[in-house]
Amino acid sequence: MIEDPPDFSVLGFEGAPHDTAVFPWRAGDDALGSMADEPVATRTVVVRPVGADVGLLLARVVLALTALLDGARALFDLPRGHGAADAVATLVAGYGFAPASALVTAYGWAQLVAGVLVGLGVFASFAASALVAVGVVALGVSLPATVPTLAVGPVEGPLFGLVLAAVVVLVGPGRISGDADRAWFRAQTPVGVACMIIGIGTGLTVLLALRG
Repeated sequence: MIEDPPDFSVLGFEGAPHDTAVFPWRAGDDALGSMADEPVATRTVVVRPVGADVGLLLARVVLALTALLDGARALFDLPRGHGAADAVATLVAGYGFAPASALVTAYGWAQLVAGVLVGLGVFASFAASALVAVGVVALGVSLPATVPTLAVGPVEGPLFGLVLAAVVVLVGPGRISGDADRAWFRAQTPVGVACMIIGIGTGLTVLLALRG
């Protein structure tokens, strides 16, 4: 059996025990001794400086222009009359890749499409993963000629392109892009790692399966 609460009015506390002037802890969260007085857990929010987004924009532009020029050279023989497309096909066949014609076509379109998307910053990490694959293949065929002589020249271009593409894949396109605040932009770490694995895996597959 529950007993009635004591009558505090006999002590001179009018309205007790519900009078908050006498019992302030009954006034709610803003009163003395309430939950509002307890410490609240907080977390640090890291804000990326504007310079980082500008730097990523510059990296994307350089990478995109390089990819577009390489793709146009392989597909459309640009600049005209210099035999650029034939030179690319001869180079691919010389490294032992087959079928050379189909690979040159796939390479050219991959460069063009990836270049446009990377430049605009739309699905940038996904597009740059194709350029990572190209960089892995180019580095793979250049290293054998470099290691015996310790010459850096043959691997400079492939290494530069591979690292620049990897930066866009892993870090993302930055806020000056079409991807800004998209769902995959906010989940950049898992997206970047997944795209990097896809790019490296594709490049190694081309090296190991399509080269005689």
